[in-house]
Amino acid sequence: MLSKKLISLLLFSASTHAQPLNILLYHHVAEQTPHSTSTRLVHFQNQLDHFIEQGYQIVDLEHATRQIQQGNVLTRKSLALTFDDGFSSVCDIAYPELKKRGLPFTVFVTTDPIDKGYPGYCSWSQLKEMSENGATIANHTTDHAHLVSEAFTNTEWFDDAKTNIIQAQNTIERRIGKAPMLFAYPYGEYNKALKQWLNEQGYVSFGQQSGSVGSTSDFQALPRFNAAGHYASLTSLRNKITASPLLFDYSELPDPLTTNNRPSVTVTLQPSNEAYYPHLQCFFNGKPIEVEWLSTTKFSAMPPTPQSNGRHRLNCTAPHRNGSPYYWMSQQWLIIPSN
Repeated sequence: MLSKKLISLLLFSASTHAQPLNILLYHHVAEQTPHSTSTRLVHFQNQLDHFIEQGYQIVDLEHATRQIQQGNVLTRKSLALTFDDGFSSVCDIAYPELKKRGLPFTVFVTTDPIDKGYPGYCSWSQLKEMSENGATIANHTTDHAHLVSEAFTNTEWFDDAKTNIIQAQNTIERRIGKAPMLFAYPYGEYNKALKQWLNEQGYVSFGQQSGSVGSTSDFQALPRFNAAGHYASLTSLRNKITASPLLFDYSELPDPLTTNNRPSVTVTLQPSNEAYYPHLQCFFNGKPIEVEWLSTTKFSAMPPTPQSNGRHRLNCTAPHRNGSPYYWMSQQWLIIPSN
């Protein structure tokens, strides 16, 4: 029988060598598009070159997430690159840079604007060509709808959401020839009912909350770090691409769709030899808030005042015992009226 000391040593060694997956989120790679969703070409080029120089493995999103989901560990520090909506700058500007470096990436496309040939979007022929050269084309609905915003007022919302996702999946299959079971929520908005249905269908799904992916993640609400706007510089990205997930069962997070204007999260952390929980900090919409510790590994966090309807974000981070990297979790809230 193995001694407790040896078991602890083996567990520590496994956690040391297992590497997290950090997923980056882009929309536009352009100069004139909205700042908050845009990454300038020079920043994008600098990011890609930095990732390669620092020894990051740029991974295929579907393969990497399935590996972690099945209990396998990533042995190299890994990043996945994702683009939402299918804007033309992805095909015209980002793709040549990615192809030149031989890097895989995923484009979550909204299918109706592409079907209708709207200006500012990639064409199906462009997306097809990219899919043959390192890109994965995946589902972001037909029309970029707010899928769950009427969940408390419209009895047909669930059927509408499911139909929307199924139609987009069928369109990608028809246009590209294959459609992976990957889905990105428009605006990062979801609730537990939609998440459960996506799980039953076999999808891995992605939000817009920040954080890192690991073995305890919720694979119907995987986080992604924004790499645009103020977050496009290498200085801003440094703590994100080195981040690890705070260790707890992410499936136990509360439903992010709520009528409560002071929503709260209670988290029971797993013991860690690396994350320094006494220095954990939480931020609501970017502003620091008080954390209530219920035990040495259990805490609760909520905004100090009532919040307006709409999307809000809670981020919590704890440093490594040596100061860095950071261990990260995030919850995006969608507060809607009670009637």
